[in-house]
Parts: sequence; structure tokens; C-alpha cells
Amino acid sequence: MNDLHDSSTTAPAAPFSRRRYADAAFTLIELLIVIGIIAILAAILFPVFQSAREKARQTSCVSNERQLGLAIAQYTQDSDERFPNGVNPAAHHFWSGEGWAGQCAPYLKSVATLRCPDDPTSSYGAQNFAVSYGYNINLVTPSPAEEGDVDKSGWYEDVTPPGLLLAELSAPARSVMLFEVSGVTANVAAHSEGAAAGGVMGKNLSASGNGLDNRLYAHLDDSTGTDNRYATGHLGGRLTGPTGQFQPAAGRHTMGANYLLADGHVRWIRGANVSSGLVATAASDVQGATANGFSAAGAETTQPSIVATFSIR
Repeated sequence: MNDLHDSSTTAPAAPFSRRRYADAAFTLIELLIVIGIIAILAAILFPVFQSAREKARQTSCVSNERQLGLAIAQYTQDSDERFPNGVNPAAHHFWSGEGWAGQCAPYLKSVATLRCPDDPTSSYGAQNFAVSYGYNINLVTPSPAEEGDVDKSGWYEDVTPPGLLLAELSAPARSVMLFEVSGVTANVAAHSEGAAAGGVMGKNLSASGNGLDNRLYAHLDDSTGTDNRYATGHLGGRLTGPTGQFQPAAGRHTMGANYLLADGHVRWIRGANVSSGLVATAASDVQGATANGFSAAGAETTQPSIVATFSIR
């Protein structure tokens, strides 16, 4: 009987082909090309991601300053239209405006608002919370003997001078209220930041200053130091040495910093476009017109490079 299936016509199974397996695999050159493409894409995208994260931190800082502006506005309304003036210490000598954050803390939902996400300063303990913003010392009334004196403007003894009246500012939209700092920690949860009789102070008081080097005040006496620094970059084109209070020389946020202006709005500005110094004699003054060159530009100056100023007129 003949078989129904003629096995002689059946093709034998193809043996395993090493060549076919080799054709399906990546060669070393192909792998290197893929790795190179991935590396190029990473190099292109990494700065984009870094920039996006920095922008998010900068936006958070802007939000902090807006909330601080609202807190200062409420303080001002409750103080007969006068700005904060700093603490009134018992048997201590400070500079005007130091301790401003403790004055305004009751108007804040959280003291965390006082810290910029980009500030490297660490908080430690209940008495030392990082305060990333400094207060314009020119918003406090100087004594007649001190006005115009770069070495004593803003210094007081025993009694804190009052804050300026809101009506005394000629152009609040151009006058700095808060600026960025680093290296400052204070007991912001305590009344007067612990400077009142029987209180416990932190390492510093929340800072005040006029934007001049060696004029950022946060110590518990009338000294200054490079442990407290501006985070704005050099202000108004005034260059300082490598050992001053402007470290680093560039601003905290993309070569600039955020500022709360006296009318309550916040904006990012390069340091070169913010005029530092003592109160200008006239609102139209250019930077350095008086006080042996240490005056800020007037709030209504037409100096082309100036967007904001530490002067209140």
C-alpha cells in the first residue's frame, strides 16, 4: 500500500541560523550612535529643565514677596499709615528697620513666607528661621543729625524712630521696600524677635539696609559683616571688592533678584538697574548727586538705567 504522505517531498527543518541572529542584533557602532544621540538630547534638554525649575522657584519667591507686601500694608493701616520701623530693644543698639519681620509676622499665615526657595541659608532651632528679605532702612525716619551721613544714617540709641508715613513717598511704585538677602536667621516667631526685655533673640535680627556695601544690618549690635549678604547682585553699578557683602556678585534669580516696591507690586530687576544709597535730596536727582556720592537716585529720576531706587523721594 502506498503511503498517503510522501515524506520524500517534505523539506527538512531549517537549521538554526547564526547569521540570521547576527543580522537582528545591534552592532557596536549602532549602539554608540544611539548613546551619542541620547547624550546630545540630554545636553540640550537638561538646561531647559534646570531653567524651568529655577523659574518655578523664582515664581514662588515672587508669591512670598506679594504676601509680605500685604502683611506690611495691614501693619501700615493699623499704625496710622506708618511703615514698620524695626524693633525697640531693651539696652541694645540696633539699626532702624532691623526686626521688621517680627513686627509683621502676626499678619502672615506662616513664617515660611519669609524664606525664598533659592536661599541657601538653613533654619535651625526655634529661634533661628531663615529670613531671605531685607527692609529698606530709608523707610524709617532718620534723626536730623544723621540724615545724609553714610556712617550713621539709620542708627539710633534707646528709642526707635518712627516709620515714614505712606504719604511721604513721592513715587512708591519706584521705591524699594524689600530686597533679597542671604545668611540671615532670626527669631521671627517671638514678639520683637526676642529683643524686648526677657526675650530670646536668634543669631540675627531680620535685616535692613540701603543697598550700599557694609550697610546691610542684621547683627545684634551696630556692627556689620559678610556673614549677612545681599542676594541682588551689585546695585546701581556700584562695584565692590570680593570680600564685601555682595557675594556672589550676580543676583539670586537669573542674574537679577525680586523686589517688593512700596506700592505693593513685585518685579524682577537686574541689580545694575536699582539705585542704592541714602535718600536723595530731590526726587529728580541722579545717583550720587549728594552725600559725597552715596545718595541714591531720586524716585522720579530720568536717569536711563534706573528702574527702582532705595530713595523714598
